[in-house]
Amino acid sequence: MFLEVLFSFFITVSFAYMFNVRGKYIIYSAIGGTLSWFFYLLFKKLNLTYSTCYFLATALTALYCEILAKKSGTTVTNLLIAALIPMAPGGGVYYTMFYLVKNDYKNFMLKGIETFIIACAMALGILIVSTFGRVFRQIK
Repeated sequence: MFLEVLFSFFITVSFAYMFNVRGKYIIYSAIGGTLSWFFYLLFKKLNLTYSTCYFLATALTALYCEILAKKSGTTVTNLLIAALIPMAPGGGVYYTMFYLVKNDYKNFMLKGIETFIIACAMALGILIVSTFGRVFRQIK
């Protein structure tokens, strides 16, 4: 688990650089990516469903990015996009297309639905944290 979390840090640094995140924000994004993968693995060890793991890990990462963006004076998107790279369902998309090309429609549908659920869980985690953050700022 330690190595996976460590590698997620370096993966996030690489993608943050590719997405033109500069300066100290690269490290902030990398910490967010490390946290996202750590929380995902933690929730997975607690035997939660994969969609719940992705939802909770994404929500906590989005909360981290919201707070840090406010404190450091940058946009949430600047930090969040790279921070979510370790959890991106790229493998699911690959295998969905792989099964489609091989005319294995049963596995195509199974993997496609699984990937869609993961993507929706991640989007919902971001949406909820962003909405609550905006409402909280307006009330404050």
